[in-house]
Amino acid sequence: MDKKLKEKIKKVPDSPGVYIFRDKNGKVIYVGKSSHLRSRINSYFVTPPAFGKFSLVEEISDIEVIPVASEGEALVLECSLIKKHQPKYNVDLKDGKTYPWLKITSETFPSVQIVREQKNLEEMYFGPFTDVRGLKQVLRFIRTYYPFRTCRKKIVEGKITKPCGFFYAKRCCGVCAGNITQDEYRKIVDGVIAFFSGKYKNYCRILKKQMEQAIKNWDFEQAKLIAERIKLLEKMSERLPWRSEDELLLYRKENVLPSLAEKLGLNKIPAIIEGYDISHFGGSNATGSRVVFKGGIPDRDSYRRFKIKEVSKIDDYKMLREVIVRRFSDAKLGEKPDLILIDGGKGQLNEVVAGLKELKIEIPVIGLAKKEEIVYSSLSQKPIILPKDSRELHLLQDIRNEAHRFARSYHLKLRSIKK
Repeated sequence: MDKKLKEKIKKVPDSPGVYIFRDKNGKVIYVGKSSHLRSRINSYFVTPPAFGKFSLVEEISDIEVIPVASEGEALVLECSLIKKHQPKYNVDLKDGKTYPWLKITSETFPSVQIVREQKNLEEMYFGPFTDVRGLKQVLRFIRTYYPFRTCRKKIVEGKITKPCGFFYAKRCCGVCAGNITQDEYRKIVDGVIAFFSGKYKNYCRILKKQMEQAIKNWDFEQAKLIAERIKLLEKMSERLPWRSEDELLLYRKENVLPSLAEKLGLNKIPAIIEGYDISHFGGSNATGSRVVFKGGIPDRDSYRRFKIKEVSKIDDYKMLREVIVRRFSDAKLGEKPDLILIDGGKGQLNEVVAGLKELKIEIPVIGLAKKEEIVYSSLSQKPIILPKDSRELHLLQDIRNEAHRFARSYHLKLRSIKK
């Protein structure tokens, strides 16, 4: 393995994503996906190579890595790239017609089915999925909580027929037996749609209101069921796509994260970036924010607000340090970011670095000052100037602006409460 390839492998993050192997002529010879990119790629280069991988490894001359936001995105992007490049080592996945899709029919009482082609544009489709067995397992799992029908019966409202075994196994709500109203069944289907479309947070809010209402009505059995549905949505969110196939292909074309790592001199591709900012009015109602970008897009479920507690006077530097220390002192630390971005210049940067050093945590930190749009880095003595029209700068600006927006919205909320 040459030195350049070794250096690329060292920078691979351990996040969900897709990897592309090329030969010495630049031709794509294999496309793969993983929920842990670094571990998967390293597995190819053990000595000796694993059985069945020797020929492939011998031909690898270059690697492209595309970190994404979820396992589901990795799967969708992998399928798309295999269809596009037809790599010789992806023997089993070259035929696009073999990919299963999840279809929700457009009937009054929709059926949820696994199909091989998108035939009717009026129907709703999710996918493609490379693992039909895994898809079936997920559907069996969520049917415990969302007992949708999977049959191809033509359901006519008011016409009663004998239910199948799934009804007695509590895996179907018995639409054909007139066991449920159209409105109630729609709630079940909405849950399935939310599950596969990534709208977990909004739908969880709806479910939480339904649960509160069930508790007020002393219907604890229903409240427990809704609580289990909420838990399911939260648990499975990482495994489903956040972006469409077209959005992912555009994102891969730009593939900004590896180039950002190169321009900032990072020792790892920043698959997870956390952005921080402070907002206050004359020192009062001071707030801090944390926003999280995974695979280049916002992960709003991971956002967090901070009410400044320890700094009473106007001191943005100390406020920012307080936020950083509180975030990384949290017992529920969660995923560590590959990069921290703060809204500010060298002063703010030094304060944050000191806070992390106090906690014995090593994470690269950069500051992006608003006026000059110059990057200050904990890894460099000199400021880094990115071209004004570069994708790398635009991504950093998006994160900085989102952190500012989120901090300010909380600050304004606190001010309005005190009026």
